[in-house]
Amino acid sequence: MTRVLIIADMEGVIGIERKEACDPRLPEYEAGAQLLAAEINVVAAAARQAGAMSVSVIDWHAGGGNLKQEMLNVGVEIVPEDFSPGYDVVLLTGFHAMAGTTDAFISHTMSQRVTLEMNGEQAGELALLSRWAGDEGVPVAIATGDRAATVESKRFLPGTPTLTVKDTLSWERAQALPPKQAYEQIHRAVVRAVSDRDGWRIYQSRTPVHFRIKLNPESATATKIPWLSRDADGWLVGQVDSTKDVIDLIDVLTALA
Repeated sequence: MTRVLIIADMEGVIGIERKEACDPRLPEYEAGAQLLAAEINVVAAAARQAGAMSVSVIDWHAGGGNLKQEMLNVGVEIVPEDFSPGYDVVLLTGFHAMAGTTDAFISHTMSQRVTLEMNGEQAGELALLSRWAGDEGVPVAIATGDRAATVESKRFLPGTPTLTVKDTLSWERAQALPPKQAYEQIHRAVVRAVSDRDGWRIYQSRTPVHFRIKLNPESATATKIPWLSRDADGWLVGQVDSTKDVIDLIDVLTALA
């Protein structure tokens, strides 16, 4: 029996067409959070139909706190950012493209202040999360989001099925598929992906992970971390043992700034 972990972002969720719906400080956010929960419930139901024994979800957007347990169907559990319980497969849902991507809805990499290069290649959250899962031995079955995100997924997660649920109008606006149509599509796609174990793919980073991080604006505090240096172009440079270390470092840098 399959233990499924959904890692759910918000910008690429079905029905979200305005940046304001992803900002907890704004009144439109409550409707956005309901759309996030609705998509997770559809994905979880599809995973169950495909034979999942358990379905857990990491609330990834903006550090979590977007979901309450009562928003989710019975049997769907919100869990911490931790692979230690042991999962069989990851579903990446509701994602956006990385910082600097043109023609992309709310493109960024964990923060609107961050641009990341990892092992010599610019990377975003799809690359980070798929490699974090892979470093823990957990494959990815599907990635969903806006068109720019699914194009990015094909680059960084070759062989993993994708589903596009919206197109970009501008950085702040998107045009989404009608929810009923999109929910039917994502349900079918997840059933296929979870059922097809031969299609699951593990992605891992070369280690040690060499990185460059650009903060905009720059942070004087960041250079107080002794194992970080700053290159001539103002990028923070270093190496760490794993992809999760890169994720944790970005969290620290954006908190310090």
